[in-house]
Amino acid sequence: MPLESEPLGMGEHSSHGDGSTDADRGHAPGGHAAPSGLSLAANGLRLEPSETRFEPEAPVHWTFRIVDEDGAVVTDFEEAHGRPSHLVVVRRDLTRFQHRHPELQADGTWLVEDLAVPDPGVYRAFVDVVVDGHPTTLGFDLLAPGTATHDERPDASRRATAGNYELELLTDDVAAGERTRLSFAVRRGGEPVSELEPYLGALGHLVALREGDLAYLHVHPEATAPDSGRVEFGARFPTPGRYRLFLQTKPEGALITAQFDVRVAP
Repeated sequence: MPLESEPLGMGEHSSHGDGSTDADRGHAPGGHAAPSGLSLAANGLRLEPSETRFEPEAPVHWTFRIVDEDGAVVTDFEEAHGRPSHLVVVRRDLTRFQHRHPELQADGTWLVEDLAVPDPGVYRAFVDVVVDGHPTTLGFDLLAPGTATHDERPDASRRATAGNYELELLTDDVAAGERTRLSFAVRRGGEPVSELEPYLGALGHLVALREGDLAYLHVHPEATAPDSGRVEFGARFPTPGRYRLFLQTKPEGALITAQFDVRVAP
């Protein structure tokens, strides 16, 4: 079942107070959620990677292309979150997260310079694009040979540190199928950060992955004041279980990434 996400209080075919469209927020027109990245083919598009095997800690100039149902290379993409494409890579144990921005070449090939995976294991890669107004997330595996070591995951983790900052998920209860406002506090030295700078056109960026199949949720936040020390997202989790959240935000000009674990109740 795909993960769903929609801004709270928004109707169909909505525009948003920050000037973004449904496509910008990861939704097809009409408020439908984007695909969840469970396949490398969706919405009449198919991703063709140049390679899927990586040596750990060995950067490569990695390429891929996206073709349509007739096998023709797609070259016309729309921007979402300030970029025409987003690449998210995470190991299947929900560690080693990275978020990159591929560059479109003249022949329709996408280039990611110096892409590397840090450790052995199986990684899941997700590519977000928008074609003809339809947001699409394509997912596929990358393999880094060797013996992988795995970190234990907590059942729930609502606090994290990143650089000089402390972050906390303030939302107490998350239930499957219900609209939820995910509110994150960003502090430094125990005090709310009064300066959150835009990142990709918003105050934050959130990726949520469901444990098991790694179904994918990718949203930008609800409107909050830059001096509030908070970043908020509207989301709907379709099924109970554990999810890992990767939050990126930019307090005082420093881009940071923090991860949280939440258990979604029935």
